[in-house]
Order: sequence, then structure tokens, then C-alpha cells
Amino acid sequence: MKIQPCNGISYSDKENIFVFHLKLVYYLENNGRIEAAVVHFGISAQFFLFFWLRTRISVNKNVIEKIENLRTKIRYHDGRYYVENMPEIADYEYDQLMIELRSLESSHPKLITPDSPTQRVGGEPVPEFTPFEHNVPMLSIDNTYSDEELREFDKRIKRVLKGASDDQSIPTPEDNVEPVDDIEYVVEHKIDGVAITLLYENGVFTRGATRGNGYRGDDVTTNLRTVKNIPLRFLCIDDIEIPPEIEIRGEIYMPDKDFQMLNQNREEAGEPQFANPRNATAGSLKLLDPQTTARRPLSLFAYALGFGGNSKFTTHIECLEAIKEFGFPVNPHYKLCKNIDEAVSYCNSWETKKSNLDYQIDGMVIKVNSLELHDKLGSTSKAPRWVISYKYHPEEATTKIEAITVQVGKTGTLTPVAELNPVPLSGTTVSRASLHNFDEIVKKDIREGDHVVIRKAGEIIPQVVKVLREERTGDEKEFPVPTVCPACKESVIKEKVYLRCYNPQCTAQAKRRIIYFASRNAMDIEGFGPALIEQLVDKMIIKNYADIYSLKFDDLVPLERMGEKSAQNLIDAIEESKTRDLHCLICALGIQNVGSHAAEVLSKQFGTLDKLMNASVEELEEIFEIGNIMAKSIVDFFSNSHTQGIINKLKAADVNVNATHNETNTASDIAGKSFVVTGTLNGYTRKEIEDIIKGLGGRVSSSISGKTDFLIAGESPGSKLEKAEKLNTTILNEDSFKNLINKI
Repeated sequence: MKIQPCNGISYSDKENIFVFHLKLVYYLENNGRIEAAVVHFGISAQFFLFFWLRTRISVNKNVIEKIENLRTKIRYHDGRYYVENMPEIADYEYDQLMIELRSLESSHPKLITPDSPTQRVGGEPVPEFTPFEHNVPMLSIDNTYSDEELREFDKRIKRVLKGASDDQSIPTPEDNVEPVDDIEYVVEHKIDGVAITLLYENGVFTRGATRGNGYRGDDVTTNLRTVKNIPLRFLCIDDIEIPPEIEIRGEIYMPDKDFQMLNQNREEAGEPQFANPRNATAGSLKLLDPQTTARRPLSLFAYALGFGGNSKFTTHIECLEAIKEFGFPVNPHYKLCKNIDEAVSYCNSWETKKSNLDYQIDGMVIKVNSLELHDKLGSTSKAPRWVISYKYHPEEATTKIEAITVQVGKTGTLTPVAELNPVPLSGTTVSRASLHNFDEIVKKDIREGDHVVIRKAGEIIPQVVKVLREERTGDEKEFPVPTVCPACKESVIKEKVYLRCYNPQCTAQAKRRIIYFASRNAMDIEGFGPALIEQLVDKMIIKNYADIYSLKFDDLVPLERMGEKSAQNLIDAIEESKTRDLHCLICALGIQNVGSHAAEVLSKQFGTLDKLMNASVEELEEIFEIGNIMAKSIVDFFSNSHTQGIINKLKAADVNVNATHNETNTASDIAGKSFVVTGTLNGYTRKEIEDIIKGLGGRVSSSISGKTDFLIAGESPGSKLEKAEKLNTTILNEDSFKNLINKI
């Protein structure tokens, strides 16, 4: 039998019949003409059907196994990094696992599952959030503000359990109600964040929503998928029996350090700052673009099981332990108290210690431990009877607004600032407070000369809470909304609630851009501070950050507080900054929406500044963690002729425009270890020592915990040293740290 050609597929005597069969299989598969082609060739349909299926099954089995192995590894390392804070591999190794997984899923899109680690950032912006009906209402919690109120809560519970009314007017136990045995309570931190619910089917995350009014919230599933310590799949799904449907409840929050960095990046990008971490968290969850949410440093603390979860347990403590086994982060500072006295004592102990945390709490939550008692106690129409919160009073201070000034950001945003009569507040002396925008001044009727109450929002950012109008004398002055930029006198434009100066020659913007360019997270030019930059710009010695590299010794010596030695040190520091890696330069350029992390991503992706400058919006959007808004900002920035001229000057000055891509040393004794640095260092800058640790595979944290491996203590280490000693953390001075890295 002679085999005839079919659309270019033919058999030759030089070709193995198996190879021909393989060609035919691909032809049949791609054209969907199995039966017709088989008849045409006169070959057994059964044979080719068997051969085709065997080939496909074999290929898919290998691919599926490889994909699942990668997913398992990534989930494990996600848990170690985001939940347990104890990473085992360096970021580079983790990135390679993700790259391999994305490549395989891209080649086999039908194998992508909702619980894959690659699906943390995905999807198009949503037009709106759909309503979400809670299966079990997420009721609010009653508040208390004193020890006495907590003890009364304990008495009410005992009255209810004795069959008495829950009415406040009934006799107290001391009168004629028989006493009830002590009740166990679990006391937890009251996280100042946003309450959410997470639904899982067969251990896989399917939907998530905000609390809303307790009965109906907003479906924010897509945004919740981007929160890195929310498991998309239970870690123990193959090990223990779980209900087919189960609800996990928790609190989304933003760590203090990450919040401050977010606000810093927004200020540098000319965007309005968030008032406090909670507002930043709530705003991030309600963004319509999930890729923007993914760039926000959100975290989860899970605190309860909802429907489908309590049937196997008898206590709340057991529920918390199960939640941890499922792979969720649970706040470590919960405590089982045998009675209300212990609960009160534990609540009081955290009022002063809460400032050492790297997240915000506004009190404590006290829960009856027994789930059986939960059922007996039930709920009112507003709140469960078995839980209450103990809220701390926010620290406030009264002071006077001496003046209102206007600060111009590096992108031209005008921000009003209250210049205050200095006053101590929450451990620091406060002399300035942002008023955010001019609409806020009008809304609160804030005037120069007003006496005001100030508070640190989230104990971080000073803000004016209210005006004490009863203190007014008539000498107070209303602050006029500016019509021109206070620096360059050019007209300003209102965008939403913000005023903006668009003059590219504005000296105030130039100063801010240069300050940022020389800052530690950018080009890190030691000794090139704001006061010096003010002088250089005012004297028109420099106009932009590229002019830094044309500075001469003779330009610096005559300046205030600048002698010959200081001038030479600065010249040396400027020369040294030319060798910074590409990601430092990208960050330093001050591209809107591009912070230090995005700069590192772009540096790794393109390798040279020229390639980045020539990238299209489409090319940039294909990069993981680079969304549409950021991509457009980058293209717009490099398309500007003024920008191109400045970059040409940087190149002419021999500033490095290439990435070095130094690989992390994962074989060192430091790899995978957690470090905290405190106190004043002599041999290193803070950034230098952090870069060394990260380069050797370690991780740097801002706060001491039981998971901290090393504390590097300089002079005046403060409370972190005391905490490290209590936790038996290994403490290093600079010399012992040098000895440690010299062994590597």
C-alpha cells in the first residue's frame, strides 16, 4: 500500500515510520480530521486513536506532575516566608521557581487552576464590586474602656449562664445570684485593619468579601488573591479531613514599616498620602485594579472559623491551632486566661508594649474559650454575648497652630502643613502636622492661631483632630487657598482635591527631586543633604540632579557649613555614587508610581537603562508586578525631551546605566536567617549592613520576635536589645558581625 501525501505530510523511505506517525498525529490533532484522514490513508482508526491518546496522556502526565511539584514547593516557601517569617531560600531561588511555573502554565493554559501561586495577580480591573451575602452574620463587637467594664462583662455572662436576664438592672451576683465557676477567656490583639471573610471549597479559595454592614459586604475576591499570606489552597489539604465548605475570618492590615514606605513612595510620586494604615488597607481592598492592590503591602491575621468549621472543635483555642495547620497566619500574642482577672491583667500589659509592635492595635479582644458556651450565650441583634473588646484611649495633646505653610512636592503637588507650637506626643516632640489638602482646611475650619487637638494617626503620623473654637480670641486668621505656586509663582491647577504646579522649572520641585535622587534608597550620596541642596539650587549652581556630577570642589567650599575637608568628602561620595547598580538609578530618577521594589524588577528584566527607555507599554505590562498605570508612567517619563536631556548628561558623566545582577549567596551561614539592626553603627551605614545581609541570603526585619535569629546592636540600642535578651536571640556587635561574614 502506498501512502499518499496529505497537506504536505508524506512518507519517505529515508524516514522512520514512527516519525511519520508522529507527524500525522500532530496533523490530525491540529485539524480535527482524525476519521477522515485515517480513511484517506487506509490505516486502522483504532491504532491511531490509541497512539494519539497514549502520546497526549504521557505528555500531560509529565507536565501535570512537574507543575504540581512546583506549586507544592512554592506554597511551602510562601508559608515559611509570609506566615512563619522564616524563609529557607533566597529571593532569587524563589523567583526561579515562579518563572518556571509561569512558563509551564503559559504553554499549557488549560492546566492553570485558581489555587495556583501564579494567580495572586491576575485579571482585568473590575467595573464594580458585587454584593456578598454572609451565610453567618459578621456582627460587631461591644466595646469597653475600663477594667470595671470588663469585670461587668464577666458578671453578665455568669448571670446569663445561671438563667438570669441579661438586663443591666437585675441584681448582681453579690446580691442573690449564685456564683458561677470562673470562665476561661482567650485574649487577642484587636488589629486595626479591615475585617474580611474567606470561603474555601475542598480546601481551595473561592470567594472573599468585606464585612460591610455585617449582613452584606463587597465581593473583593480578586484583590484578596493578591495578599501574599492568604493561602489559595490549604497546606494540609492532603493530610487531614476538612469540610467541603469552610469559612475563615480575619483582619487585613498593613505593617507600620510598609505603610511608611508606601506613603513615602506616594509623596515622591506626587500622590496624596494616607492618613493611617487602616485607611490605606481599606482603600487598597476597594481598588478596581487588582494589579495595583498587589503592589500594596497587605497582610492577614486569621482569627476565627465561620460556618462549616466549628463542629469538630470544643474551644476557640483549638480553632486557632487548626487555622494555623491550614496554613493561615494567626497573631502569636493570644493568651488563654483562666479567669477575668488574668484577662484584665493581660489587656493592661499591652497598653504600653503596643508601641513595640510593627502593626497597629487599638485594643484587645476577649473571647469565651468554650464553643459550647458560645451557643448558650448567643447574640443580641447587634453583637455576640461571648466576646467584647477592650479599647485603649488614644493619646492626644493640645497645642497651637503658629502658622500654615505650603510644601511643594517633586511632582508639583501643594500640601498645606500646620506649623505647631512643639508638644510631646506618643514618645516624640511634634512640631508639624500635615493638613493633607486645602478642602480639609475648609471642612475643619482650621485657622492660623487656632488651638487644636492633635493625635498620631495609627501612632505614626501627626494629624489635627479638631479645632478648639471655644479658645478663639478673634486674632485667628483664615488661610487663603493658593492660586499660584509659593515657590515659582506660576498658576496652579486643581485636580480632584489637590492643587498642582506644572512648571518644569519650579525650584521647589527641583529641590525635592534632587533630595530624593541623593537619598539612601536611591543613589545614596553621603553628605548631600537637604540644607546643602537648598543652597545649591538657590544660588543656581545646580538646576537638576544631573548637575550633581558637574559640581567642582570650588563650587562647594564657599557654601555655609562646608569646609575643604567636607567639600572633598562630598566630591568623593558623588564619584562613588556613579558605580551604583541600575536599580538604584531607576529609583532615583523619580518616575511616578515607581518605587525601590519596582526599580529592582525593571532592572532585572531589562538589564540596561537604554532597553528600559525603549520599552513599550505592552512590553512593560507583560512583566509580573508592573501594571498598566505604572507602565504608562514609565513610557511618559522617558518620552519627555527634558528627561532625555538629563539622562544624556548622566551618561556623559559616566554614571552606571547597567545592571550587575549579583547573585545571592545561598550557601552562607546567613542564608535564610532573620536579622534586626538597632542602635548607632560606626563601621557601616544602615543601608550598607542591610545590603550585606540580603546579599548573603539573609532577611532584615524592623522588629524583634521569637523568629529573629540575630540582633546587630550598635551604640544606644534601646528596647530592642532588652527584648532580644528576653527571647535569647543571638546578639552581635559590629566586630562579631564582621567575623561572621569573614568566615563565608
